[in-house]
Parts: sequence; structure tokens; C-alpha cells
Amino acid sequence: GLKRERRRSPEREPRRSHLPGAPELLRRAMLARGLLPALRGIPAAGPLAPAAVGRCFASKVTFVKKIYSDGSTCQKCDFVWKQIEKDGLTKKIDRIVVADERDMSSEGVVLAKKHKVQRAPFFVVTDDAKPEAGETVYDVYFKLKKDVFAQETGEAEKNEEIIRGMMRQVF
Repeated sequence: GLKRERRRSPEREPRRSHLPGAPELLRRAMLARGLLPALRGIPAAGPLAPAAVGRCFASKVTFVKKIYSDGSTCQKCDFVWKQIEKDGLTKKIDRIVVADERDMSSEGVVLAKKHKVQRAPFFVVTDDAKPEAGETVYDVYFKLKKDVFAQETGEAEKNEEIIRGMMRQVF
């Protein structure tokens, strides 16, 4: 007999990863591995975080992302950065600092210990108008977005960030 070709329904189609910025992520990961010590502590520049222009608040925002002991980048950190880009808020991030598990003296690890932060990414916000207030730490992007950038976050974005955080703890 004739064999019928079985067509898969859209629900059963295997998921294909579509990462439009994959070459850029790869470039960043390679840069982070090879040049990380030279870049630590230098204010972010170039396509990662353009200079803070047209800012309507006096806060300084530092984005702290993680690099694992095997040299890989934190997926949730990459997701949050993509969300910042999507929201058009890269200009409001003054610095990007790395918490490198291979170097416990890296600036990001020092900040995590100082603020007793257990998960990445996180943000350290300093209000220039109130230096006595010290630094405020946010480990949830949508809360930073609402409190510091005065922008609301949709439920779908909140849920995706929460789920990614839970997945990171499980795997």
C-alpha cells in the first residue's frame, strides 16, 4: 500500500529558536570571555549601552549580569537586556557590570555580596538628588521599570520574567 505522509499540526510542530540577535550575543560572549578583565569597571559604551542622553531623572543605574564558571552567559540576564532594548531604555542604563563566577573579586560579585543579592541580573540605582539615601537594589526588572523609569509593564512580561527566574532555579 501507499504510505500516507503524516502532517503535523501546528501545535505539534517542534519549536524552532528564533533569536534575531544571536550573532550579537555570540560576539558579546566571546568578548566577555577574552577581554573581560580589561573591560571590568569601565562604563558601558557602544551598542551595549549608549551614553545616557535625554534622561529625565537624576539616578545612575548599573545593570549587573552574570557569567557562569564555565564562561557561559546568564540566559535570564540576556533576556532582561533584550527587554530593556525592546522598551527603548538602554540610554537609561549608565553602566553594565559583570558578576563573573570565575573571579570572586569581579565588580559584579563584590556588588552582589555588598547588597546580599542572590540572583542575577540585578540593578543598583543611586539617586544623585539624594546621595544620603544610598543605593537601591532591584532584582526584578519590571519593578525597576515602574519605580525608576516610571513605565508600566504588561502582565505577559511580568509572567515571562517570573517563569524564567523559576526555571533558572530548577535547572
